[in-house]
Amino acid sequence: IPILQAAQAVAKWPLSLYASPWTSPVWMKTNGAMTGRGTLKGSPGDKYHQAWAKYFIRFLDEYAKHNLTFWAVTAGNEPTAGEIVFYPFQCLGFSPEHQRDFIAQDLGPALANSSHHHVQLIILDDQRVMLPYWAEVVSSHSSCPASQQISQPWALVTLFSCQVLKDPVAASYISGIGIHWYLDFLAPIDLTLSITHHLFPNHFLLSTEASTGSYFWE
Repeated sequence: IPILQAAQAVAKWPLSLYASPWTSPVWMKTNGAMTGRGTLKGSPGDKYHQAWAKYFIRFLDEYAKHNLTFWAVTAGNEPTAGEIVFYPFQCLGFSPEHQRDFIAQDLGPALANSSHHHVQLIILDDQRVMLPYWAEVVSSHSSCPASQQISQPWALVTLFSCQVLKDPVAASYISGIGIHWYLDFLAPIDLTLSITHHLFPNHFLLSTEASTGSYFWE
């Protein structure tokens, strides 16, 4: 907080901050640990998911007391990491379907009904190799190709993705898609970001994490 306040004090314009949680408290998790494979207990709409959504609001409330407001939050950092056994860092696993339903039933309404309803909500916050599949599951506003329109390999992926149930309620809470760059060598721009932008032109694409190198071991 002091660092953010110091930066704000010398900035010519207000800072655009976004927050991204890595894990929930362990009592909410299936594995009872900060690291390793684990997700939220129960299912969207239950006491665990509602409690986790309330943590987002409480976080924003507490920072606001220090005159720090946020432009956006993500639904969670690297949700696929929480699906990996023995993952060494803090993580909370979500599938795209799980994240979609958590947003529709818990996180989206919690933000919308709070004093932080202006805060943008970002999905994925993970490797771009997950696109466009992840966005297609979570959002509902896309132009899916008909089978006769398939002329390129990416369309096969897109057509398969379009069969997943889409939730317009979840989509109504979502502003953008966060991406990391560690597996870019597996996911060319034309097969990920370009397609995703074409399908979801009203949702921004934002690089939300990078490190000293573009490989995850760097």
